[in-house]
Amino acid sequence: MILRPRQQKAVDDIQAAYRAGFKAPILVMPTGGGKTATASVIIRMAIARGKRVWFLAHLDEILGATERKLQAEGIPYGWIAAGRAGDRKRPVQIVSVFTLARRLNRYQPPDFIIVDEAHLAVANTYQTVFQWAGAGPKHWRPGGAYLLHLTATPQRLDGRGMGEVADVLVPTCSTADLIDEGLLAPIRYFEPERGADGKPAIVGDPVAHYLAHARGRPAVAFCTSNKHADEMAEAFRAAGLRTLAISGDSDPVLRDQALAGIQSGQLDVVTNCKLWVAGVDAPAIACVIDLAPTDSLVRYLQGLGRGLRTHQGKQDLVYLDCVGNRARHGDPTAARLWTLEGADKGSGRVASEVPTKTCPRCFSTVHAAATACHCGHVFAPGAGRVVAQVDGELREVTGTAPEPVTPRQEQGRAQTLEDLIALGRRRGHKRPELWAKAVIRARNEKMLRLQSAL
Repeated sequence: MILRPRQQKAVDDIQAAYRAGFKAPILVMPTGGGKTATASVIIRMAIARGKRVWFLAHLDEILGATERKLQAEGIPYGWIAAGRAGDRKRPVQIVSVFTLARRLNRYQPPDFIIVDEAHLAVANTYQTVFQWAGAGPKHWRPGGAYLLHLTATPQRLDGRGMGEVADVLVPTCSTADLIDEGLLAPIRYFEPERGADGKPAIVGDPVAHYLAHARGRPAVAFCTSNKHADEMAEAFRAAGLRTLAISGDSDPVLRDQALAGIQSGQLDVVTNCKLWVAGVDAPAIACVIDLAPTDSLVRYLQGLGRGLRTHQGKQDLVYLDCVGNRARHGDPTAARLWTLEGADKGSGRVASEVPTKTCPRCFSTVHAAATACHCGHVFAPGAGRVVAQVDGELREVTGTAPEPVTPRQEQGRAQTLEDLIALGRRRGHKRPELWAKAVIRARNEKMLRLQSAL
């Protein structure tokens, strides 16, 4: 494989990280930047040294895309996944994290584990695997497995730090860089003309918005629940559009049909809840319809990323933001300063959206959208999230949305005692003077520690 310059630099930087003593780096590369292609080169290098490599992920769609990439590169592999015939002799294994977590006693840990969509890797299922393999900052032991995390968004959905599973970030470039180079599609934004009195809401009729601004484009619609996805699919079909609703509980054949149909042009719209937020490779998608308000920056960026890949005949991506997510999180092409630290409590931290749950009968970990476990237990149906729909239109906007300032950034920009006191008052602290002095004292102590370390 001939890598692009950015991909080759990523390989070089990852090698340098391991030489420097890191054992669990995160390769940060935007959607469409070629993470899997880059990983396939690293896999070849590892197996050439006699190492056993496992590629770990949580979605069938990700595992299938990995299989196609390995096949294209002529890399032999086996499977560790339910319903798949395994071949333990192969040095490379494609691994479902859910299946592996139930079968750890059947295997010996590998030398090297690659984790795709690593922003989910703080989930208990992954942590169980890492502990078994002696991998990552929390569980490392001599002779343990080395990790390589892959993600476009190295931040947990619930705000927990990636430092629990990784020890260094390996950045590459921004989404804007790849758009400028013609490697990703430019984005046209359509946003609500007005909000909904401060409450999250779907503005206007999504079907009408699609017909007005994106008719004929293969589209994916992100909904608030599986029930909502079914309802929206009916609405699109009533307008004469070829539509399919899928969920984590859908038959794998149906999920494959949805992916193939949107890619081939046999479907106009696929509706879902969270299922296609990450790991789905369908370059034909030329419209993203956002019907799910979210406080998660990662969900927002990952969802929009499903439409960023280039494709023959595709000039750009139309983003129909019916719920104002761009106003919440800023422009998706903006360069972002990622860190391994988690979000501070009260600073926009959101509830976990990790798509897993535990069966109360056999204690297996299954997809959160599943209605039944392999042991036969049937989960009680949830009420689902309901978001009001209000009248309104979408307007096309140009230019860059202002980047939201996080509470941590706001506090960091307050450099003097007076600035901090004023900030404390705006935040409603009972004793803003005492709070401000405590912040200054903590900063001074940190500076003294750094100076003594130098």
